[in-house]
Amino acid sequence: MGGSESVEYHEAGRKHGDTTAYKDEDVLASVGQHPKKITAVRVWWSQYMVGFECFYDNTSAGARMGTEYKHGVVYSDFILGSDEYITEVSGRSGDLVDAITFHTNLGRKQQFGSSTGGSPFSLKKHGKVVKGFTVGFGGHLHFIGCHFGTVAAPIKASNKGGKTHQDTQHFDDYKTYLEGKSNPKMTEIRVLHDNKNVFGVEGIYEANGSQVSPGTHVGKEMNSSTINQSIALSDSKYITGISGRNGDIIDQLSIHLSDGTNYNFGGSGGTSFSNIVPSGKKVVALGGGLGGHLHNIFCYYQ
Repeated sequence: MGGSESVEYHEAGRKHGDTTAYKDEDVLASVGQHPKKITAVRVWWSQYMVGFECFYDNTSAGARMGTEYKHGVVYSDFILGSDEYITEVSGRSGDLVDAITFHTNLGRKQQFGSSTGGSPFSLKKHGKVVKGFTVGFGGHLHFIGCHFGTVAAPIKASNKGGKTHQDTQHFDDYKTYLEGKSNPKMTEIRVLHDNKNVFGVEGIYEANGSQVSPGTHVGKEMNSSTINQSIALSDSKYITGISGRNGDIIDQLSIHLSDGTNYNFGGSGGTSFSNIVPSGKKVVALGGGLGGHLHNIFCYYQ
């Protein structure tokens, strides 16, 4: 799941002539969603499984029902916490899936189905979690497949460098343009300054495999001496630090990259503010506040 992420697939059970397969990622991608996390699994069952539904970021990929489903068969939900992931799917299977148990990184587990037929199976991959499911139904659940991938580090907002005033106009590239999209990353940063003060910034991004350009965030007092300087970024060259100098406005921005290079934009006024990017993290997106100049800056990091 999740766009271009590399995953490994493992399944248990069997496919038959009347098996219909459903891949959750294909269903969600068809409506432009690339979910990051399983938040709940719902299974309809009595002795065997007759229905399956998975929720990603609280969005259903659709309920799949076998032909042996009868009105009144109840379902059970397995709801995952915000930091909880399915790490293993075990159970028993033969011509169909007799029973399944979901296991999580927090040590919880829940079983569905009561049949003791078939042979035991265990689907897991060391260091990875289940990112999505493919299931096959006839009358009952014929097979279940797990797509294993890595847990992406959460994207968090940093502290701010600079000040906020009554006339400060805020911008937030992540919340406005990138949140909910697959694999967001910054591919370029541009800083507008006149070698004395910083007037604005612009981030260029990639998400869902396409370029995202929120536009330039620049103050209204930009003058004819303003220059726009750019740093191109890549998977191997990314921003690890943003520091600078400020008084009432941002006098200087210092951009630190993963390859050890540093760039200074603006002047030497004000007092210094320290790096707003935590150690070992990379910048994903920019945010901040503007008036006549750049008043403050923060970032989202991963």
